[in-house]
Amino acid sequence: IWLIVIVLILSFAGISFARQEIDNCFNYLDAGDYKRAIEAGERAVRLYPKDNGAHLCLGIAYFGVGELGYALKSMKEAERLTTNKTDLMYVYVWLGLIYNRKDDIDNALFYHSKSLFLSRELGYKKEEATAINNIAMIYDKKGDIDKALDYYEQSLKLTSDEKGKAPIYNNIALIYGKKGNYQKAIEYLKKAIEIDERTGNYHGVAQRMLNIGEAYRRAKDFYNASKYLDEGLMRMQKIGDKYGEATAYRYLGWLYRDKDNLRLAADYFTKAVNLFNSI
Repeated sequence: IWLIVIVLILSFAGISFARQEIDNCFNYLDAGDYKRAIEAGERAVRLYPKDNGAHLCLGIAYFGVGELGYALKSMKEAERLTTNKTDLMYVYVWLGLIYNRKDDIDNALFYHSKSLFLSRELGYKKEEATAINNIAMIYDKKGDIDKALDYYEQSLKLTSDEKGKAPIYNNIALIYGKKGNYQKAIEYLKKAIEIDERTGNYHGVAQRMLNIGEAYRRAKDFYNASKYLDEGLMRMQKIGDKYGEATAYRYLGWLYRDKDNLRLAADYFTKAVNLFNSI
């Protein structure tokens, strides 16, 4: 299981935030500071319990640190409070992503399909590309990797923004990894890392580093696998992404198992299990 990278919509063009606390929450999200985003989001929800934007931001922030139960609760409240189609399109995206992370494939596909329908109805090409990418993730999880690759390539063609191409490159790389073409997978992941480093997407770089480390492990290049996994773990810990940190422990467990260091492998697997259970 590789770390599939979602295409996040953080340009909330259609949603108005008249409250300073909600603006602060989204500003922290944009900076990748999920802990402060949660603090600001919780303040916003206390002050403006009927504002859909407050619940939306708090849900995204919880998702960013892997607290999926809290993320779902906040996002369902945002859905209940949202009345216009543009806002609903964004909420549906995040509900699909949360359900996907929780491995609830049916609900994930349901909400991603709803977001795709609205993006086409509203004529939002960027959001349409996002929805297609996220539907591709569902087919990937279902094991239909050829259909997933077709959807990823459709999404890439619709994406003109260079920053938005990085997560799609990541996901295309994972398909090639599943096909056993690790050289091509690493090639696509390096393209994604280059874009993320240039655009300042620290979280994206961390995710890509874990995936490229896993690709090197599968290719039996243990030196590069260790280098990228250690760096990816450090970045996930700094960001505070518990799901990403747990994933890093799992990958490191596989690495040391392959290197016949079973004691260290067991240590990492134990850390992974404990952290996954906690979230």
